[in-house]
Amino acid sequence: PNEDMKMHDLLVASKSLFTFLIGLAKHNPKISNARSVSVRPWKGDIELSEFMPPVQAALSTTRLDVGRESKSNDVFPHFVPRMRTFSSQVQVMASKAKPKKLTAYAVPGTNIKKQRHSTRSFSNDDREGDVGEMHFLVKREAKGDLRKDARVQDLNNVINRLFAVSSTRDDSISGRQHYRRLHLRTFSVVCLSEECGIIEWVPQTDSLRNMVSSSFNPQAKPHSSR
Repeated sequence: PNEDMKMHDLLVASKSLFTFLIGLAKHNPKISNARSVSVRPWKGDIELSEFMPPVQAALSTTRLDVGRESKSNDVFPHFVPRMRTFSSQVQVMASKAKPKKLTAYAVPGTNIKKQRHSTRSFSNDDREGDVGEMHFLVKREAKGDLRKDARVQDLNNVINRLFAVSSTRDDSISGRQHYRRLHLRTFSVVCLSEECGIIEWVPQTDSLRNMVSSSFNPQAKPHSSR
């Protein structure tokens, strides 16, 4: 009964969370050239850390060993951090659709049980215990379909499995000890509605427009370093 009640509470809270993300994706800043907006972080009846973060590592299940007894039915990895809260500052990307780059403060996933029994409430700026940040792109596709992007990532995951099997088979035949380490970097795409979704931001990457805009100086002389 407790597990059923917990699942019910998660489903109810997820409705308001989806509404928050969809509203953020559709939000148009009052200033057309604004590069950031201030929003009120999502607050629900359940802590944000109870939800699995929409990242590829968290959404990839681990295979259960057949014939081996397990005390837990949780097939999701435990090493993936959880989201504590969203940042109140959201970056607006410089494109026609104006997607929003959303930041979430991450906490260790192993400390979730301790936080459930803790009565202390953290503010948005209190980063005690944070282990880093997660970045997501909240996007609205008025004329496109994010489901196509999600299917492409599913195909890339299948290709990665084939790469892993092929590398292991080649090493067993030739006796080599090193893998070729062929791997496609994938990211998660979660559809929130027919035209809105949240995309995992790949770490240590940036958009081409931001890179060009940051390096371009219209006041510099021609053929200069700037």
